[in-house]
Amino acid sequence: MSSARTNFKFIDLFAGIGGFHHALGAEEFGGECVLAVDIDADCRAVYRATWPELPASQVRADIREITQTADGQDQTLEVINEIVPDHDVLCAGFPCQPFSKSGRQLGVLDSTRGTLFFDIMKIVEAKRPRFLILENVRNLAGPRHTDTWRTIVESLRQAGYRVASEPLVLSPHRLPPELHGRPQNRDRVFILATRVDSEALLTEDPLVARNPDPSWDPQTWNVEEFLLDDSEIPDIDKYKLRRDELAWLDAWQAFVQGIPDEDLPGFPIWVDEFKPVPEIDEETPAWKADFLRKNSDFFNRHRTFLRAWMRKSWIEGESYRIADFPASRRKFEWQARSAQPTASSRDLWSLTIHLRPSGVRVKPATYLPALVAITQTSIIGSRRRRITPIEAARLQGVPDWVYAQAQVDDAVAYKQVGNGVNVGVVQYAARALFEAADLPWGSGNFPSDPEDGAA
Repeated sequence: MSSARTNFKFIDLFAGIGGFHHALGAEEFGGECVLAVDIDADCRAVYRATWPELPASQVRADIREITQTADGQDQTLEVINEIVPDHDVLCAGFPCQPFSKSGRQLGVLDSTRGTLFFDIMKIVEAKRPRFLILENVRNLAGPRHTDTWRTIVESLRQAGYRVASEPLVLSPHRLPPELHGRPQNRDRVFILATRVDSEALLTEDPLVARNPDPSWDPQTWNVEEFLLDDSEIPDIDKYKLRRDELAWLDAWQAFVQGIPDEDLPGFPIWVDEFKPVPEIDEETPAWKADFLRKNSDFFNRHRTFLRAWMRKSWIEGESYRIADFPASRRKFEWQARSAQPTASSRDLWSLTIHLRPSGVRVKPATYLPALVAITQTSIIGSRRRRITPIEAARLQGVPDWVYAQAQVDDAVAYKQVGNGVNVGVVQYAARALFEAADLPWGSGNFPSDPEDGAA
């Protein structure tokens, strides 16, 4: 790299704690952020602490302070052009709730959040940036949102941008370490667009491969390599499992070790349905009826062991049996069959564990499920504790010092990281976008002439 100076400018809409900024503002990319917008005050506080050099006027609270007048009318493009600084790249991880499977899935029909895409388009029309990098949940391109996806693509094309028809789905766990991948299964849709009047041309097909390195096996990840040493964690006790949580997992440890080699099932185990005859009525959905039958058959094959297991108390000196567990902790999903095929090899405490509303789920300690903005923080079995906010940030490619210096409540930090964009994936997508335009941004080889490569 010949220089660390700025080569392009970008804006960061729906910025969160700055995943796009960490990606494009990195020294090897050479980008300068000239505007950041996020409605969440806690996120803005972290953003300002991370980049204190960014003037307060360039960190805004609401995109509609830009795109609408004080009385809620559409702002003119001329005024938007004056408010928003000139930039080469527009980044936006626009709100996912209208499209997420955990939401109502109203898409652009959502009157408050879904239409924020059109606020992005107002800025695009006013400023005409050379590149757009948009990110959202995979479900945005799912079957329930076909019309939404078509509307987004057509809107970008009508504004003069070339964009692929098919969604580009990327995840950090499919990127090898040399491409700044991370052990987190986080499928997200990326919409990459290039202004048509530039030299760069995007085809109708995705610009980059979903699996950039076919030789890379995500099962070779080891999440332990991304964890802090326990001695480095202040107040580590607050991340350790509670007594009742240890009891739940000790019970399921005894369960997986007590079932014969070939009989530990992959379907969800529902203790409440351990009955000689399944209770199925006409209103029972087919999928549920299937699980009820399977759990009943499983119970009938192993009833001697299971009855003794259910009678046992799992807290020493107390009566705390399986029936006393919360309903969701009487459900179990074993997703480590290939890694631990025999009863003698099964060790729940060497796996990663997730206490979900749907039950206890365990899987090999390779890569973690997607970090989410709700309380399902991954448990590392070998540590008997949850991951910390700093460790969660590492899985997003965010430097340790961000949360080491930020005065943020853990619950807030987990939410921020779960809502964030993965730094390595952004860099991978952006590099491909810039290379297609024959620009060295992100390559580390910057032009010698300050005007070379300018938008």
